[in-house]
Amino acid sequence: MAPQSSTLFDSNWIKQASKIPHDSWASDAAGKLNGTGGIYLNTLRLWFDRFPFRSGKQRKALKSHLESFKNADHLGGVNELCWWEFQTSFGWDVEPIFTQKQRTPDFQVKSPELFFCEVTTLNVSDKDKTALNQGGGVPLDHSKTIGRILKKITADKHEQLAYGASIKAPSVLILFDYTTWSGFATQFCREIAKYIFGQTAGFRSLPVELSVLVYVERKVIDGRIVLSKIRSGVFHNPNATYRLSENVFCMLRQHWRTLTETPPAQLLTGNNAWFWL
Repeated sequence: MAPQSSTLFDSNWIKQASKIPHDSWASDAAGKLNGTGGIYLNTLRLWFDRFPFRSGKQRKALKSHLESFKNADHLGGVNELCWWEFQTSFGWDVEPIFTQKQRTPDFQVKSPELFFCEVTTLNVSDKDKTALNQGGGVPLDHSKTIGRILKKITADKHEQLAYGASIKAPSVLILFDYTTWSGFATQFCREIAKYIFGQTAGFRSLPVELSVLVYVERKVIDGRIVLSKIRSGVFHNPNATYRLSENVFCMLRQHWRTLTETPPAQLLTGNNAWFWL
């Protein structure tokens, strides 16, 4: 159960969550408080309590997203917290950015190198899911679908990406995907690589303010939040105005100019195939 000092997922929230429809993430969590649901909620409470909020408004906004019974809103808040934990676990000097005057990236990283991170969630439409999952063993070209998705995401986040470029620093877009673990069968990381570095050369149609695209597949295992080392990837934009050093994301598979991957040093098997946060 929640510690009494935490304001996230309090007893009133638990009571409401137990009465909502089963298609919400909260119904499942509230129904397993003595098991995986409790582990999941307590993890988020811990992360939330140690997150360095810049203002009360920022704290209120993130709390609202995390406690939302709407899956998309909740996942957006979880992914922001998750990326914070991932960054700090490697000893990075990083701080959140929050202002109501302009659309800014989520984080400023000061070391190992100065750059900015914007976190977003891959919300694939039913139409795109169908297009990506079709085939029945017949190889399909998913470049148009992938291109449409990436162009929309980068267009929606253009102001955040331009923020870093305005002070001559790289901008990194973190694209979280949870859909794979809900029946989305396509290996999206490989499809992105094919689109960006294949014959389509898709980076040409994306903003030059985008220095790096980081695709992250996230999963919950036994109540714990994990990131895949195998099915995540870092894509360096060869056309970017400001480049990011290769050693920054050495813990993930990196892609430079071609489909060739630079894998992390660890053996990617069993539990070692995941970052356990």
